[in-house]
Amino acid sequence: MNIIESNKTGRRFRPIAGIIALIIALGVCIDSEPVTAKSSVSAYQQWEALGEAAARESFALLKNIGAKPGKGNMLVLTNAGYAEIDGASTQGALDGLAQITGASRGKNSLLEIHASAGDPLWFAIFDKVSGFCVYLEVDPQVAASWADISGRLPSNTYQKRAVERIDFAYLTAHGSETKSKFEQKVFSGNEFRIVSIANAVAAGAPTRAVRAFEFHDHYCPGVTSGVLMAEYLNKNFAPQVGGRTFVYAVEPWCKEDALLVLLNATPGKRAYAATFPTDADKNRRLPQAKDACTVVYRQVGKSEKWEGIVLSFQWGETGCPQTENKLLDKVCADLWYLERMDRPEDFVKVIKTFKLPDGVAPQDWARPGVDPMERLGLLQPTRRKATKPKVK
Repeated sequence: MNIIESNKTGRRFRPIAGIIALIIALGVCIDSEPVTAKSSVSAYQQWEALGEAAARESFALLKNIGAKPGKGNMLVLTNAGYAEIDGASTQGALDGLAQITGASRGKNSLLEIHASAGDPLWFAIFDKVSGFCVYLEVDPQVAASWADISGRLPSNTYQKRAVERIDFAYLTAHGSETKSKFEQKVFSGNEFRIVSIANAVAAGAPTRAVRAFEFHDHYCPGVTSGVLMAEYLNKNFAPQVGGRTFVYAVEPWCKEDALLVLLNATPGKRAYAATFPTDADKNRRLPQAKDACTVVYRQVGKSEKWEGIVLSFQWGETGCPQTENKLLDKVCADLWYLERMDRPEDFVKVIKTFKLPDGVAPQDWARPGVDPMERLGLLQPTRRKATKPKVK
């Protein structure tokens, strides 16, 4: 970007003599090397411009197939901000995408999908009206060397381009075609996370659910159970003002990611623990505790006393058909649960309530060799083998 392009005020420039005098006053050598495009572009500008360009390209591709993308109709899914290119943050792309598409965090239409730093950077722009989604995956080598923020991208910027219709009604009506495209990985293996999240948000997923499956990086029935469990706890077992919550997963699955996000209870805050029971461990459970999955403790006010609750999750009869397309079956279940997010009591069941002994904290029951299920009397006693007396 040159000096003229950077002047956004529209004012007339000073005379040349004035500019030269200013350069001399600053001690800048006139015959030094000119500033290169790469050095004049900040990382934020680079990725913001790339986000804008990706959004414009998506709009153009949607118009080519007869869709009419508009700012109020778009959902944007991306791992920008998590994925890095050449060690640089790509978070600026979020602002570029938002400026062109009109998507935003406040409108629940700009979705930041959790990813590792080494994952490819991708954008998925979904038109809720037409049901079409544009998928663009950035070539990291091209992006790392690109520095022109004018919006003119090299033709090889994207290593993957695709335009597919992904609304649930269409997918179910074209089951075999959908299955084939999923298997072909038209979205580079991101098919389920994009299809599940886009359809859920378009169907009106509440913000708490969106935050959970953004972190989980896809929307599956497993994370749904965690959302419903968190909703149940907030209604029926929330900590008092100033109190804390501690969660112990005695049967971990995808629900943990929802509970971490929605209860703000994490291992780093010494507020979350989990063990992975063996079949033998589960077989020791008493009949009433066979489905136990989560123990939740809450602090009694600001005291050092704790009370707890043991929960199970009862899966519902969704009525979804069991087809050859397992991914689509899961999306069907997701949407069924989505309509029942305000009824957590239908699925979350209480096995036991209790109080910890005075002076005992939840962390004490989360130490190596300590089983909270055993401490709560929910396991059958271990049978000890009889030993023969030693013969003298």
